[in-house]
Amino acid sequence: MKKTLIVLMILSFLVLTSACLTRDKTAEITLYYTNESNSEILTEKRTVKISKDKTLPQLAVEELLKGPETNGLKSTIPEGTKLLNLNVKDKIATVNLSEDFTGFPGTMAESLAIISIVNTLTDLEGIEQVQILVDGNELIAPSGNPYGLLKRYNVEQINKDLNKHFVTLYFPDDQARYVVPEQREITDDEPIAETIVKELMKGPKTPGLAPTTIPKEAKLLSVEIKDKIAYVNFSRELIEKHSGGSTGEMMTILPIVNSLTELPEIEKVQFLVEGQKEKTLAGHIAFDEPFERNEDYIKKSVN
Repeated sequence: MKKTLIVLMILSFLVLTSACLTRDKTAEITLYYTNESNSEILTEKRTVKISKDKTLPQLAVEELLKGPETNGLKSTIPEGTKLLNLNVKDKIATVNLSEDFTGFPGTMAESLAIISIVNTLTDLEGIEQVQILVDGNELIAPSGNPYGLLKRYNVEQINKDLNKHFVTLYFPDDQARYVVPEQREITDDEPIAETIVKELMKGPKTPGLAPTTIPKEAKLLSVEIKDKIAYVNFSRELIEKHSGGSTGEMMTILPIVNSLTELPEIEKVQFLVEGQKEKTLAGHIAFDEPFERNEDYIKKSVN
């Protein structure tokens, strides 16, 4: 009788211990969201409790659908989307979502939502590809064909692509009589106005265009925008090393002014030299007042 009682007590202890271990078991998952402007894909770590009722992939998608807990992050998934079921077989996760996972405002929004789901799942061990269903049917791409099996996305490269922009830069023509527009792709590594001036200082890429007459020794110290005026601040070499002449001065000023006023937030440009206004750049053109955009000197093509 004593032996039986002891055995029962041991079994009860093991059952209780096992239940506690199951209840307390947790896992860390990585969820994929975007910033508020959809210009960068970001992640959020979250700890979930493992239960017998749901697999880790199911828990991960359900947590993703709840939205971010971190300030500054935004969900890419349409509101109201529910997980109907999720199965994993042969390293493929098949995700079946409710009909709410449709009707995106554009292809970018749809792409970001898909990236969120695919990368959240492929972060988990044992999942290499994801198939997305909507109410049991394959999700159809804008091309009209099913998306099919999706592999993990390179978020680092996508973030670089999301932050690429085309800007219009103006360079002198070969006679230094006009400025000519050149399209250039830039990234948002720093403020766009500052990037524009730095790209101008690098010189043109289009054959037939000449560099600006910004001295090579001059350094760009800052570009600040206030009340639609861009304050472009150069080191003293802008004046001390300038080649001079009214044309030379004009081909320093015009490229910068016309390039910066392509931006909607800039209407005028005020030049500064080490934080101070100067009366002239090289003795010919007044330099101490803001410059407005000048369309008269823009040539539309290179002859």
